[in-house]
Amino acid sequence: MSAPSPASSPSPSPSPLPLLSAPDWCFYRQREGVDPAAYYRGLRDAGITAVEMVAPERWQVARDAGLKLLNLSGPGMRQGLNRREHHPALIAEITSLIARAARESIPHIIVFSGENAGQPAIEGRAHCATALRVLAARAADAGVTLIFEMLNSFDHGDYQADGSGYGFSLAAEIASPGLKVLYDVYHMARMGEDVSRDISTHVDWIAHMHVADPRGRKVPLSDGVMRWRELHDRAAVCGYRGYWGLEFLPEGDALIEIRRAAAVFGAGQSSTRAPSAASAK
Repeated sequence: MSAPSPASSPSPSPSPLPLLSAPDWCFYRQREGVDPAAYYRGLRDAGITAVEMVAPERWQVARDAGLKLLNLSGPGMRQGLNRREHHPALIAEITSLIARAARESIPHIIVFSGENAGQPAIEGRAHCATALRVLAARAADAGVTLIFEMLNSFDHGDYQADGSGYGFSLAAEIASPGLKVLYDVYHMARMGEDVSRDISTHVDWIAHMHVADPRGRKVPLSDGVMRWRELHDRAAVCGYRGYWGLEFLPEGDALIEIRRAAAVFGAGQSSTRAPSAASAK
């Protein structure tokens, strides 16, 4: 499934310091029992400037550590917007999340297609478009962006949107500031896609990215299968100004591995760079 892409305006030089974020589901759970304030300060010292999918009870703690709250995770990964019978409940729940995100100045809400369960993808995509057209308008009015995520169908066996064309074509069709794509390099590399070409071609539809080594979802390092700094710089030249979410599964101490990943992307310790206004595209 192909999607048109709007014209990009390449920047003459790459961003000198990446914007890096850390999803709580990957790392915080490993450090349960540890003082949340110390954990979030550790992220900041490692070069992280934003956190993702944080439980509400820790929002203020993360903010006090100098971290931006980047997104909320919406419902519907399995029973999703690809089925019309799920629309009433999901549209109501996502609308409520839009209002909450707007109140809390959280720029993004992650949304999903849902699983196939025997449904043809072309039918499911049409149902997603119907729901997202409504939701994107509400999100845009609230100053929030829905970010549609494609997942690989090896880890998520029946997930419908398992290719980049599914998400990019939805964003292009709806053409609203309230809907963009969360491009997960790990998931799309697992599906055999040319991630560098995807990013270069469709950069204006991408609001956020996730990264992990495609071999086992491990920490992204320079000795892996991806040239991470080169990919970052290429995306920056093409105009990407969003965050790179380090969404990997640590094998050792999470903060140590996050520091290693941040160094690969060129972020130093104790980064004080503030997120720019354009970072939540």
